[in-house]
Amino acid sequence: MSLKELFGSQVKLIRNYRKMTQEELSELVDIDIRQLARIEAGVSFATSETIERICKALNVTYKEMFDFEKDDENMTCEDISSFSANYTKLCKQMQKIAGSDTKTEYILLAVEALEKRSSLEKLKSIIFGMTLK
Repeated sequence: MSLKELFGSQVKLIRNYRKMTQEELSELVDIDIRQLARIEAGVSFATSETIERICKALNVTYKEMFDFEKDDENMTCEDISSFSANYTKLCKQMQKIAGSDTKTEYILLAVEALEKRSSLEKLKSIIFGMTLK
């Protein structure tokens, strides 16, 4: 994959994680939606000014934006969408086990791992390793 493609995939991945549409992000970044689509597709590369605005709009550091390394597997937009769909269930489960500091700590660790775009397998093992009362 070229740098343009890696960067575009990263923008799309983070945008989807933030539950933003291309239209919303393009407005925040002040670029045409078609330009954002070309960036995400890896057809065009953003200018340094646009990269700054994208990072600010997505609330990520430059380092995070250009961190294309993944731990065990590549997370896809589908992976993130799947997690987002189960997020409400996770919150309800967290309320059930809130009496246990250890279990609550594991859930917070799991959410933090996702924020850092770590492996979903690690996240699954933490969550599924817990027992609910």
